[in-house]
Amino acid sequence: MRLGWPARVAVGGLSGVAVGLSLAGAALVGTPAAAVPRGHVAADVEGPRCLQVSASTTDQRSVRGDNPANLALHVEEARALVRKTGTQPGAGVQVVVVDSGIDGFRGTAPVELPSGHGFAVAGIVAGPDQAEPSRVDVGIAPAAEVVDGRFYDTLERSQEGQRVPTAADLAQKLGEIAAAREGGARPRTVVVVPAQVPYSAELEAQVDRLVGTGALLVAASGDRPSGEGAFPDGYEGEAKKGEDAAEVIWPAAHPKAIAVGVSTPGSRGTVLRSSAIDLAAPGAGAVSKALNGGWCVVDGASTAWAAAQVAGVAALVWSAHPDENAEQLRTRLEQTASGNGGPSSPITGYGVVQPVEAIQRDIADMGAERTQQVRPAQPPRAQADVLAGARHDAIWWGLGGGAALVVLLLLRPLLARRR
Repeated sequence: MRLGWPARVAVGGLSGVAVGLSLAGAALVGTPAAAVPRGHVAADVEGPRCLQVSASTTDQRSVRGDNPANLALHVEEARALVRKTGTQPGAGVQVVVVDSGIDGFRGTAPVELPSGHGFAVAGIVAGPDQAEPSRVDVGIAPAAEVVDGRFYDTLERSQEGQRVPTAADLAQKLGEIAAAREGGARPRTVVVVPAQVPYSAELEAQVDRLVGTGALLVAASGDRPSGEGAFPDGYEGEAKKGEDAAEVIWPAAHPKAIAVGVSTPGSRGTVLRSSAIDLAAPGAGAVSKALNGGWCVVDGASTAWAAAQVAGVAALVWSAHPDENAEQLRTRLEQTASGNGGPSSPITGYGVVQPVEAIQRDIADMGAERTQQVRPAQPPRAQADVLAGARHDAIWWGLGGGAALVVLLLLRPLLARRR
C-alpha cells in the first residue's frame, strides 16, 4: 500500500520552511486533507499554531477542518480494528513523553509552561478530540496512559534559569525511567524523545539500560538548526550533497532506538538527512493541544511531530497485540511500513508507518529476524553514470581504429612499390 501526502502546508509568518510550504495568514495553518475515508469530504484544517499559543492566549482556542495527518495514516480505520478486539485504542500501553512538559494536556484549562512543545507531542499521541464548534479528530491512541518525562524548559533559552535540552539532562531522565521499570511492574511502555541532543557516553549507557527493560524507544531523527549557534552546528540551510547526520543526533543514533523521519514532500530544507532513520510519518499538519487549553495545528514539518505520530501508532498497535514484546512490535511496525517506491531513502528509512497493516499482519509471516527481511536506508550515493558504458566502448573503438590507421600508413609505401 502506498501512502499519499499533500504537497502544500501553508504556515503564516514562519521563515525558513522547505519548498512545498507556502505562506498564509499570520496566525493560521491551512493544510489540505489526504487519504480521505470513503464517503467523507475532507476540509482543509485551519487553526492557531501550537508553539505560538501561550496560557494567556484567550482567543484562537479551536481549529476548523480535518486532521490531515490522521487521515493520511488511516488512524480511524486502525482504531476501529483495535475496538473489534474488545480494547480501546492505546489501552494498556504507557507512553512517556520525554520533552518540555505535558501536565494538563487533556484538559481545557490554561497551563503555565515555558514551552508548548511537549504539550503538542502529547496531544498528537493521545489528545482528546475537539467537540466544539465542530468535531475534529486529534489523538492517535486516546486510551493510552501518557506520562510526563520533562527534562528541559525551552528549546532556546529566553530567560535566565531556563533549561535547554542537554545530553546530561536527557541521560538522567532516561535513567530515572529505567530505574522505575527495574524496580517494579513493567507495563508495555513507549518512550518518545522528540528532542535532539549530542552524543555522550552516559546517554548511550542509559539508552542501553532503558531498552534493556523492554521499553520501545522512539526518537526524532533531527531537524535543521533554526539559528546561529543552534545544534547541530554546520547543518544550516539546504541539505548538502552526501549529507548524513546519522551519528550526530542522539538518542536517534542509537541502534536500538526507532529513529523517525518526515515523509512530507518538500521537507528537505527543514529536516536532516540520515541513514539512521528507521520509520517515517507526515510530521506536519497534525492537530494537537495548546497551552491555553484549546486545540491547534503543529508548525511546519518536523521530526519531533513525526516521532509523536510513530509513538502514537506504536501504542495503538501494541494495544491490539498485548502479548508481544517491544522487539516484536518494532518488527511489526517496520515490516508493514510503506516505502516510496524507489531506492531506500535517508529521509524515510523503511517507509511510512502503516497502523492498519501493522494491526492486521501476522507477525509469524514476517520472520524472526527483521534485518533479514528489510534493509535500512543507506547514506546518499553519487548518481549512476549512465554513459559510462558508451564511453568505455568508444575509447576502445577509438584505440582500435587508431591502431588500424597506423598500420595502413606504415604499409602504404610497400603497397605503392608493388604497384
